Amino acid sequence: MLLKQERTRLFMDLNRPTLYDVACHFCVSHITGATIPATRLSNILESIFRGQPLTSLSLNYLQQQNLNELYQLATGQITYEGFIAALDPALVAREQAAKAEHQAKKADRLAQERAWHIEGQRKIEAEKAARIRRAAAQKAQSDHERKAADEARIAYEATWAMQCNLNREAAEAAYKTRMRDPDYIAPTPRDIARHFRVDHPKAVISPFSNILDALYQGRPLAAAYLNYLKVKGFLRLHELAIGQVTYESYISDIDAVEVARAAAEAARLEQAEAQRLRLEAAEVARIARESDPAYILRRKYGIFVIDQSLLPRMMDILQNIDSGNRLADDDFVWLNTEVQDHFTKELRKAYHLREAEFCGNQYRRTQDPWNAINASGHYRKCDQPESALELLASVPSNRFKHPKIHSAMCTTRGGVMRDLGRRTEALQFGKQGHKLQPRNFRPCTLLGAVCMELGNFGEGYDWYAKAEERGASEQSIDTELRGIFLRADKARREAMRASLLAKDPNRYRWVNDKKYRGKG
Repeated sequence: MLLKQERTRLFMDLNRPTLYDVACHFCVSHITGATIPATRLSNILESIFRGQPLTSLSLNYLQQQNLNELYQLATGQITYEGFIAALDPALVAREQAAKAEHQAKKADRLAQERAWHIEGQRKIEAEKAARIRRAAAQKAQSDHERKAADEARIAYEATWAMQCNLNREAAEAAYKTRMRDPDYIAPTPRDIARHFRVDHPKAVISPFSNILDALYQGRPLAAAYLNYLKVKGFLRLHELAIGQVTYESYISDIDAVEVARAAAEAARLEQAEAQRLRLEAAEVARIARESDPAYILRRKYGIFVIDQSLLPRMMDILQNIDSGNRLADDDFVWLNTEVQDHFTKELRKAYHLREAEFCGNQYRRTQDPWNAINASGHYRKCDQPESALELLASVPSNRFKHPKIHSAMCTTRGGVMRDLGRRTEALQFGKQGHKLQPRNFRPCTLLGAVCMELGNFGEGYDWYAKAEERGASEQSIDTELRGIFLRADKARREAMRASLLAKDPNRYRWVNDKKYRGKG
């Protein structure tokens, strides 16, 4: 039955005309568009094939394409037989051969697809049968295991029932023996609780005291009492009551638990004591370390971990600069090249402070404005713009006769004003410096930085471009932009990010780096 249905479907698929079949029917399959869905020619061919009248536009199209025989057929001037007879016999033969070949390939393809489908159905049925067999086997195994478990449970319960009777008989015998003692005194509920090693407030009140009393005298327990022990969590007593354990094993298990608990507590106390001793030793070591003058000095300058081979020279440098002295040139080069990780922020600030003090003293000794300008630069780098401003203000204006000095003084004061947040004054000084020395890049970088900080990004780019034209390096400008970006608040930073990416997404792609995204 299945094979017959497949044959019927195959016959229907083979005899349902496709666009290619229709094109072959009219011997035009060789024409581009005849076998492509929704083209004008394929739509016209399908209408003729179905006997539907063509519009005037479609008829005109046939004439324009020189398909005169099709035009005559569509307008009823000739029959289909006449249409075929009017065509080139060689063309008709090629079309019929192509159609036959196409149908053969189509039949092969459909047959293969049907075979695959039948094979797939067979596999599905086989897998279904295998699943049914596995489920049956699993059920049989489960039934067998359940039956074995039930049989084992019944056997255990029979053993427990026997032991339960033995437990009651032993308890009853011991109770009667105690009662026959001339000095016998009836035990209190607390005495009975101690007999079973139960330390619980409810052990001396009903119903728990009634349960313990029945176990003590060897009387059987009602199902409700057994359930009470189970539900309330007195599982060892429940095992004793139903015969899973004897009184002796019940007591020995409790003793074992107590021994384990005592051992665990002793181990805990030992560990706590060892931890206390370690902490005390660490505290003693910390106090000794932090009392060491060398450690105090290293901590002051942010140097905590350092290779022992570098320590002697580093300590000489720290002691020298902490005494108020300047760094030697070779020490400065060493710090700035070989041990850059140890040239900390604190140490750099101390270095710049010593240089600022030296240059300031030089100015007061020589009255040379360049010394004041140099001192100002160092004061700015150690976060003391107020000291820089005070020193610059002490330089008389008659020292600014040369445009180069005057421009440098204006640019330096503008930088100080920028540090102090007085950006309007910074702009004024920067523009004055640029006017005095139009070819110097330093006023331009100052003006670019202040404009960026004010959010005037377009003007800032212009000033930075002028700075590059006048000799400022791209690297130094980008480093300054990174600093401005990191110091900006969240809203200004987002605006600056968008502006930088719009200006040059490749050069300023660093604004999307994680370390910059995570700020603020």
